[in-house]
Amino acid sequence: MALLCSLLLALTLAGCADLGQGAGGRGGDRAGDRADRAGDGNRDRDRSRDRGGDRVRDRGSDRGGDAGQGRRDASAPAERPAARRVDAGFGRAVAMLRRAPERGEGYDRDAFVHWTDADRDGCDTRDEVLLAEAVRRPRVGDGCDLLGGRWVSPYDGESTRDPSTFDVDHLVPLADAWASGARRWSATRREAFANDLGDRRSLVAVTASSNRSKSDQDPSTWQPERQRCRYLRDWTAVKLRWDLTADRAEARTLTRRARACGGRVTVRTVRADDATTPGRDRTDPSPDPSADPSADPRFDTCTDAGAAGYGDYRSGDPEYPWYDDADGDGRVCES
Repeated sequence: MALLCSLLLALTLAGCADLGQGAGGRGGDRAGDRADRAGDGNRDRDRSRDRGGDRVRDRGSDRGGDAGQGRRDASAPAERPAARRVDAGFGRAVAMLRRAPERGEGYDRDAFVHWTDADRDGCDTRDEVLLAEAVRRPRVGDGCDLLGGRWVSPYDGESTRDPSTFDVDHLVPLADAWASGARRWSATRREAFANDLGDRRSLVAVTASSNRSKSDQDPSTWQPERQRCRYLRDWTAVKLRWDLTADRAEARTLTRRARACGGRVTVRTVRADDATTPGRDRTDPSPDPSADPSADPRFDTCTDAGAAGYGDYRSGDPEYPWYDDADGDGRVCES
């Protein structure tokens, strides 16, 4: 009996050891699993960090590449501006002028080839302007000799029947154009500016005395005796047309006068790469303001036009047919 009890006790102890080892093994397996999973998690996180790092590096590289490309684009030559139509109130048009101090060194009038005969009809630019601005149309003789016409100077109201006593004035003088940006132009563009028949405001037939008085001054130091508001609007239009700058005194004068004068400035600009400017038949005005972007606004009466700062239109101006020339002198809305 004692022997039997000893055997049973031994068997029981062995079974418990096996059970303990099994439990320990299973516990160890579970601990190992947990450790493996923890290791896998660490490896997953490592891979995630690697992928995240790769994404960060990739984004950084992309941004760096884009930024580098941006810097290259910024340093590349800018595209030349396309021609555009400006239609703005006088004050707004003045604000559109680029500001810069004048730089007139190196100016030479011969840098602007002028009085060319672009259409080869025998009449040069000066003749074309005189033909367009005659209040009584002259006969055209040999060599474009103008006979029997009559002209009125918008600067001082003086008239003549002898075109040789009149000058054709560059509204923005060549010297001012040079100092305001034309010094950087090509010779072809300067020639186009000096012979601009594409806008009636660029060139004006005036008395020699008024032209000498004006010389190469801008509106801060010289303005005509008559129709000053129109002159200042036209000055602004020509500067915008050719992308010329205004210095501080000039801009200040134009800004102050714009508030008093009112009105609008409408002009078509000339592209920086245009070699020539389109001519036009200045002797055949159209009563439709949409046909000539340089035309002033249309009013019911000359009184209304004058009150708004417009007027004194001559035969050949697009506005002339809109009003009644009662005395037949080739002028309407005289001040």
